Amino acid sequence: MAYTIRRSCREDWREFRRLRLAALRDPVAPVAFFEPYEEALQLTQVEWERRAAGRGTVVFVGEEANGAWAGMVGVYREQRWAQVVGVYLLPEHRGTGLAARLMWAAIEWAGGREVRLRVHEANARAARFYASLGFQPTGVRDTDPDDPSFGAYEMVLRHASR
Repeated sequence: MAYTIRRSCREDWREFRRLRLAALRDPVAPVAFFEPYEEALQLTQVEWERRAAGRGTVVFVGEEANGAWAGMVGVYREQRWAQVVGVYLLPEHRGTGLAARLMWAAIEWAGGREVRLRVHEANARAARFYASLGFQPTGVRDTDPDDPSFGAYEMVLRHASR
């Protein structure tokens, strides 16, 4: 499939909302996202516009030829690294190479900084995908506040090269 990779903007709020809500309804949402679906439903249009505009977190989207969004990746800069968040692809677009293209857009946007992300311990599929891009565990682990028996661990990409 052919995708256009681009940054989202304020005017994209409807597509952003549609895809984010789909992500939060996905069966892996409890091990992939910290925002409950019910809370996201309560967000105002202004909040969706702010998120789509990428003022705090830049969002890269994979767009089909008809303009429909197939996936997205968020990234923001810390002082010495960039943090990836909110990685999601609609199920029918998984395995197409789109996830890697979105991740490389985020990595390139990081401008040579280390790129970090957190992976829930029960999300082995995501961990394998990130490892295939060169991410490695740092040894840092956080406990899930909703379920102390599960945790998330940090992965880092120190030298970005394809």
